Amino acid sequence: MSSPTEKDADNSTNEDAEHGTEPKTDTATEPPADEPPRKRSRWRAAASNTGLQVLASAILAAIFGVLVPDTAAQLKPLGDAFIGLVKLTIPPIVFLVVVTGIVSVGGMKTAGRIALKAFIYFEIITTIGTLLGLAAINIFRPGDGVAPPAGAADNIDSYVEGAKEKSISEFLIGLIPHNVVESFAKGDIIQILVFAVLFAIALIQLPKRRSDPVLRAFSTLSDVFFRIIGMVIRLAPIGVFGAVAYTVGAFGPEALTALMKYVGLALATLIVFLTLVLGTVTRIIGVSPIRLLRGLRRELVIVLGTSSSEAVMPHLIARLQEFGCKRDVVGLVVPTGYSFNLDGVAVVVPMSAVFIAQVYGVPLGFADQLTLFLVFLFVSKGTAGVTGSAFITLANLIAAVGFIPVAGLALILSIERFLSLMRAMTNVLGNAVAGIAIARWEPGGIDEEKFAATIGRRRTGSRARTRTRTPGGK
Repeated sequence: MSSPTEKDADNSTNEDAEHGTEPKTDTATEPPADEPPRKRSRWRAAASNTGLQVLASAILAAIFGVLVPDTAAQLKPLGDAFIGLVKLTIPPIVFLVVVTGIVSVGGMKTAGRIALKAFIYFEIITTIGTLLGLAAINIFRPGDGVAPPAGAADNIDSYVEGAKEKSISEFLIGLIPHNVVESFAKGDIIQILVFAVLFAIALIQLPKRRSDPVLRAFSTLSDVFFRIIGMVIRLAPIGVFGAVAYTVGAFGPEALTALMKYVGLALATLIVFLTLVLGTVTRIIGVSPIRLLRGLRRELVIVLGTSSSEAVMPHLIARLQEFGCKRDVVGLVVPTGYSFNLDGVAVVVPMSAVFIAQVYGVPLGFADQLTLFLVFLFVSKGTAGVTGSAFITLANLIAAVGFIPVAGLALILSIERFLSLMRAMTNVLGNAVAGIAIARWEPGGIDEEKFAATIGRRRTGSRARTRTRTPGGK
């Protein structure tokens, strides 16, 4: 028998012969005999995966915090520095995302009833998802029981102070940006939101030939800032190590238990959302959930590997057309849904914000959570369905409300890989159901024969007729 190394050498020689090139004989660049090229490339890919790095960093930090808690408690600056880099990009991202999102909605409304139906559907479903997530996190409270360290008392007091209720007049006056530059400099997200809404409305009123260059420039700037975030996220393993080590060293191992409880609660809540909310929609529109999952299995496998719902958007549009949905319907609904119908984000992000408050002992009353809910409805619009964008939405949300510790973002980042995967799967299923639903409700929006043959519910009578149609009339 030939060894694996010999087989690889024979294969590479044959490939060189097929391409008309000479086989490589440079032994200086050949991998060691005990490390085949494919296996080495897999290890390199795994080592360069930020999600795996963050997971490994969090595990090592937890062990370090348990073994040497006093030393681990001194590593807080690593987490603070990372959070500071994240906060650096929050104001411009909020402004750009809100402006481009509102302008796109304004353009769609003029397109007709398809956009209007889609927008109403998106708002209803994501609102239900958000309320479901808030209900779950408040009922089960996985962040309770983690005693804050003594050194964090001053920081917690400042957040509790920010959570005190204000009069209506004080709240309304606080919404108005007296100086836009000052709002960006201070990172006052609510004032930036107000300015973004006014800016978007004015931009919609401009002639298209004048507004389009501005919109394209803002889209490009959004890409730039998300790339900056991508560079910052590469430092996540260092920041997460410092934050988790500090948390375990100062708060105790109870923090790890709380994180595991939260991941389990988030998963259970998403399952309930898929079963009850999207399950109800599928029953209304006559879709078989089992056949739909079977039809989307390739897309879901891709999402499973990438943790990104956007990675399958073109595939999803094509798949819905195979199910009988008209292209002009899904071509409008699905891309829009990737900004306005991210069901996984709607359920999990508000849960994460309240979970952080629970861990840090910050009480959130009904008024505080109502503010959290309303602000989330704004900051979540226009969020891209890519890995990590939900974390930015969470950062924007926490910065906007001002009464939840920003340092808690590092805790969420330590489990972000798991949350991102669950959110992405939910996002894809949610947008698939949305595209089918709008197509079903639009006159001529779906090919009924294709629909019945692919994902439609099978009726008992049709099954009986199918069984009798056998060769020979048996």
